[in-house]
Amino acid sequence: MDMEIKEETGKKRAVLVFMLIGALTFGFAGVLTRICLFPDTVIASFRILLAGLILAPFCITGVWKLLKEQGIKRYLLLLIPALLLGIHFQLWVIGLKRTYIAAASFIVTLSPVFFALTERLIFRGRLNKSTYLSLGLVVAGALWLLWIRGGKLGKEGDLFCFASMLFFVVYLLVSQRVSRGIPHLIYIHTIYLWGGLLTLPLSLITGDLAAVRFNDIASLSALMALAIFPSLIGHTALNYGVRYFPPLTVSFFTLLEPVFATITAALFLSEFPGIGEFPSYILFVSATVIVMLKMKSKPG
Repeated sequence: MDMEIKEETGKKRAVLVFMLIGALTFGFAGVLTRICLFPDTVIASFRILLAGLILAPFCITGVWKLLKEQGIKRYLLLLIPALLLGIHFQLWVIGLKRTYIAAASFIVTLSPVFFALTERLIFRGRLNKSTYLSLGLVVAGALWLLWIRGGKLGKEGDLFCFASMLFFVVYLLVSQRVSRGIPHLIYIHTIYLWGGLLTLPLSLITGDLAAVRFNDIASLSALMALAIFPSLIGHTALNYGVRYFPPLTVSFFTLLEPVFATITAALFLSEFPGIGEFPSYILFVSATVIVMLKMKSKPG
């Protein structure tokens, strides 16, 4: 019995390290996106398309089995969250290129607040005090950011990042319902692959794909790193973590992303957001923590 407990403890420690590595890879997403000089639409589409293609050899049999057992209509339903995720990345990359990496990362961490708000409005109708408090902190953080920047909302990119976060919330709501009964590896392969394919026409319409210089090794390397590290390793680590820890514990690791992102931007790009902006970031994180704690306290 003692041996089993020690093995379980050792396994949990290993998973914690894995999740920490996953959070660290998220922190590099902003820097890698900036290093990649390809057009925004190309980065956003190919980041997830490549991730889906990397997973393809491990999922072909599973996809075929899914089609045989649940039918083509069930499979096509997965294209809805795939498209929403693809749009999320399009908006995030556009926004990231037009604001501080820190601002983009902290804005995206607000997704649990708006997820809780949307879920409650759609399915329950009443807002509790903690949700009101969280929204108050978000508004306070946004007003502070607006004031500290002289009445200008962002460096053009904050609104895109905010819209990106909202699309991610809708993606989560839809994903929660259409992913039931789908093996996780098959699901992430499908939404990555089709999220990239469905948004790829944007690159064709705008002419961005034709403008890509495929001899730009640095940009190609950064794009591949985006597909492998934040997309595959980062998301896999957090999804694996829920097998051993409560969702709340895993969720707190996502709050490390903006911290790591701010540090990596400073180290590798010499990008330092104004010190006056950090109260906003603290308010955003506080709002998210309150929502997470409330989720923890829910019965069942």
